[in-house]
Amino acid sequence: SRGRLAASRKPPLTSNVSRLGSQRLSCSACSESIHPDTAAKNGGLCMPCKRGTRAQIEAAKLRREQERAYEQSAERKYWLDLVHRVYETPEGFDGLAVSDRVYYAVCCLMGEVYNGGFDQFFSNRTGSLYGYALTGLLDMEADSSAALLTQAKEVLFGAQLVPTDQGDRLRLMPTVQSDSCPASEQLERLDKAFYADPDGLGERCEIYAAKHRLYPTG
Repeated sequence: SRGRLAASRKPPLTSNVSRLGSQRLSCSACSESIHPDTAAKNGGLCMPCKRGTRAQIEAAKLRREQERAYEQSAERKYWLDLVHRVYETPEGFDGLAVSDRVYYAVCCLMGEVYNGGFDQFFSNRTGSLYGYALTGLLDMEADSSAALLTQAKEVLFGAQLVPTDQGDRLRLMPTVQSDSCPASEQLERLDKAFYADPDGLGERCEIYAAKHRLYPTG
C-alpha cells in the first residue's frame, strides 16, 4: 500500500541521530561539544563559558573526583578506624599507641581551627588534646603552626597549664564570658595565620604517617 511504501522511504532514525551528532561543534574556549545553534548564539561559546561559570563547574568536578579518591584512600580508612577506636572501644583514646594519639590530636586541631578557630578547639572536648597536638606539630617540624598554637594557649590560659577537664577550661577562658574581649581579637589574628597553612600540615601528616607506618597496606 501507499502507506507502507511511504514508511519504507523514511530514513532510519540512526542516520538522523548520526547526522545531528556530526554537526556538533566545539566550544572555542573549553572544547566541550555544543549544538551549532548554541555556538551561533553565543559567539562560539558553550553556555557555561558564556555565563562565566565554566571554571566553577570544572572546580566542582575536580573536587568530586578528589573526594571519591580520598574515600578509597589508605588515609581515609586509617582515620575511620582511628575514630572507631577512640569512640567505640572500652580503651578509647588512652588505648591508642603514642603515634596514633599524636596523629589524631593534630588532625582534631586542624579540623576544629579550620571550622571555628582556636577558641573552638580549646572550648570543645578536643582542648584536652592540646599537649598531644603540640607534641605532634613539633615532631612534624611544623614550627610555625606550633608557635601559633602556643600563642593561642597563652591568650586563653596565660602561664597556666591547659586543664584536661572541659568545664575547667571553659571557666578560665575569657572568650566564654564575652565575644568582644581583647582575647577574641588576638585569637582572630592567630586563626588567620593558621588558615594560611604556613607548614603544609596535610603533607606533614602524611609524612608522619608513613614514618610510623600508620596507614593500612593492601
